[in-house]
Amino acid sequence: MDHDFPSRGTPRFAGTFLVAVAATVLASAVPGGELPGQQLDRGRFRLFLDGSEMGTEDFAIQRIGSGEAQETLARGAVRMNDGRVVTTILRTVGPAMAFSEYEAIVRGADTLQVRVLNAGDRLRRVTVAPWGEEEQEFRASPRTMIFDAGVAHHYFVIGGFLARGAADTTLHAFEPRSEREDWAADLDIGSETITLEGEQVEATRVRIVSGDQVRTVWFDGSGRLVRVEVPTDGFVAQREYGGLNQTGT
Repeated sequence: MDHDFPSRGTPRFAGTFLVAVAATVLASAVPGGELPGQQLDRGRFRLFLDGSEMGTEDFAIQRIGSGEAQETLARGAVRMNDGRVVTTILRTVGPAMAFSEYEAIVRGADTLQVRVLNAGDRLRRVTVAPWGEEEQEFRASPRTMIFDAGVAHHYFVIGGFLARGAADTTLHAFEPRSEREDWAADLDIGSETITLEGEQVEATRVRIVSGDQVRTVWFDGSGRLVRVEVPTDGFVAQREYGGLNQTGT
């Protein structure tokens, strides 16, 4: 996809929703804390890289308001075995869960902060790192979805896309912390039985196809995201299926 890279500048996120809540939500790195609204889902994924377990991902998804004014907030904390922690918050608006704002903070040897704002037909990304700050712009569309690298729960938006019965199964994906920032994809939808912690689960399987790259996600009968595979990255996320406070979508 085409995108352009303007000169570096000052972030224009002051006063946005994410900045207002970042100190209390992201700094805690604990998505179990409740915000007002309806809880859609929460749980934990075990994360694997090239077959070896690399860490865990805790997440919580809540909806605030109703109708066109509703907001959906997805918060996550990815904890790597090497000590790195990635905390994220994704905000969408309306019944169609249109992308609005996103922020990720990576803590480890160095701290990296990435913020993305939907500004109509453009996405504005600000990256703040120890070596400096950079602002870039990319093309946006009504079907823009955020899939950050190494984060599983963001694919829940595909479940909402399916629930709405959208006739057009194409989307525009944006990866805030990836070298391949944005790409177009088509959805291939089917049914499949998978095994989760020894339990046979009837699932909806969705292949997200972009050129020769295919990502696959699975949703159980309640619409909960239960597995994610990104073969080109060697990434697999498997949901811990039992013993959690889980609410179907």
